[in-house]
Amino acid sequence: MKKAILPTLLCLFCFSGVQLSAQFPFKGKWVDSVYQTLNEQERIGQLFMVAAYSGGANKNQEEIDQLLTKHQIGGLIFMQGTPEEQARLTNRYQQKAQVPLLIGMDAEWGLGMRLTGVRNFPRQMMIGATRDTALMYDMGAAIAAQCKRLGVHINFAPDIDVNNNPKNPVINFRSFGEDKAWVSRLGIAYMKGLQDHGVMACAKHFPGHGDVETDSHLDLPVVNKSRQELNQMELYPFKQLINAGVQSIMIAHLSIPALDPTPNLPTTLSHKVVTGLLREEMGYHGLIFTDALNMKGVTKHYPDGETDLMAFLAGNDVLLFAQNVPLAIQKIQWALKTGKVSQEELERRVKKILSAKYDAGLANRLNIKTEGVTDDLNSMIDKITDRTAKAAVTLVKNEAQLLNRTIAGKGKLAYLNVHGQRPVLQGLLRTKYPDIKLLELPAKSTAASKQALMKQLAGFDAVIIGVHDMAWYPGKQGFYGLSQEEVAFLSQMAGQKNVIFAVMGNPYLLKFICPAATVIVAYEENKATSQAVVDVLSGKQKAGGQLPVQACK
Repeated sequence: MKKAILPTLLCLFCFSGVQLSAQFPFKGKWVDSVYQTLNEQERIGQLFMVAAYSGGANKNQEEIDQLLTKHQIGGLIFMQGTPEEQARLTNRYQQKAQVPLLIGMDAEWGLGMRLTGVRNFPRQMMIGATRDTALMYDMGAAIAAQCKRLGVHINFAPDIDVNNNPKNPVINFRSFGEDKAWVSRLGIAYMKGLQDHGVMACAKHFPGHGDVETDSHLDLPVVNKSRQELNQMELYPFKQLINAGVQSIMIAHLSIPALDPTPNLPTTLSHKVVTGLLREEMGYHGLIFTDALNMKGVTKHYPDGETDLMAFLAGNDVLLFAQNVPLAIQKIQWALKTGKVSQEELERRVKKILSAKYDAGLANRLNIKTEGVTDDLNSMIDKITDRTAKAAVTLVKNEAQLLNRTIAGKGKLAYLNVHGQRPVLQGLLRTKYPDIKLLELPAKSTAASKQALMKQLAGFDAVIIGVHDMAWYPGKQGFYGLSQEEVAFLSQMAGQKNVIFAVMGNPYLLKFICPAATVIVAYEENKATSQAVVDVLSGKQKAGGQLPVQACK
């Protein structure tokens, strides 16, 4: 391995790019000097960001070591493991790399999305219910602090897909909702929360992954919309974030005939989409990342190596999650030799990546403090979670004025647990209402037993039905983890006027209880959201959230 270009400096935390760059005020000189130290193969290596695992069955330290020493890859995307081990490996890899590595993570709801022992921030759909850009900015800033603590330079967030298809199996709750204006406003707030605090944001999934019913991890989704429809909806948030200064964009694996009619060609590999639409027509000049190149939405039709070359030819700057880096380097070298790619174009792309590294503070190498990382990351979460739970809880309906009765504490009150395993809401309700009758819908019950339960519930003035332990995605049946029998029972109970539904999960479940007179949605299930529901039921707080999607249309 060549001698490292710059010495390693020690620190407890990673400083901001601004502070570091002050020591190297001439970015162009740094970028040029680094570029000149690299041979052709090493320059091509800078285009690749490879998946790294700090734990689990996929842990791949030896493979990363080889890619660093033999091919000078430009970056890593950490996928799973523990914070302490990721800190250790990041230090190891950064010391081993000839050129400092750009480190990324897919951390839409914080580093807990990927790391064992780290709790999660709220998901984007819950944030969408708050309509609170200041809250979203603060959460972005807190996630940026997590990234800085662990030496992460890019967070592949925000997701600014407009989720206008309730059956979406891959975006769904990851979106801020169905309203393109609020998706844009909250996306900008998240972006600024990250970038104002020295972490690159990445708007995804261009040109828009919200209106699909196929998971691009498994196959290539097709979006059959006109260019006018795409302009009005899917492209709108991307235009807004580009204008607001987003530093990077990720390209989706989609087939969109209106943009490129080539059969089975993912947008990731389309020159018309990446260069023609995003770069030239929309005037975007920031970093462009592919989505993960191991996803079947792209690998189903194109082999390793060929995929990477096509993605590069399409105009992508960073090839994410490449599966065969040595072969891909050979393919791009062949393209250079045959004139399919010019040396000038390779230089432009590589210098763009090096410039991003400089902006991230990588003109200096920094060691991460490995002790106490998990505690440090978790210390940033609780305040945001509590604020979001209070701001998001949504009173969808109160037609029968049942909420007024629970606030007044009048009449006989029951709670029915549906699908929950020791739900926190149940305990909080018992504390607030000592005389409440606690009941449970058995996982398996006969028609006769359900009728008996419904008859029993009819004897109460108000019945709170808590829907718990829901899946994030609809699943094949569209029941969000519930059984068909449970959903059928909920639909029956929706016709009863003494019922208050408390949906502790995805609001799209509301489509099964549209006739219900009283409905509260909390979007996620934890202590903070459960307490927010109890506070609304008892009148301690008003429900200020708004549904970010419409399940009952």
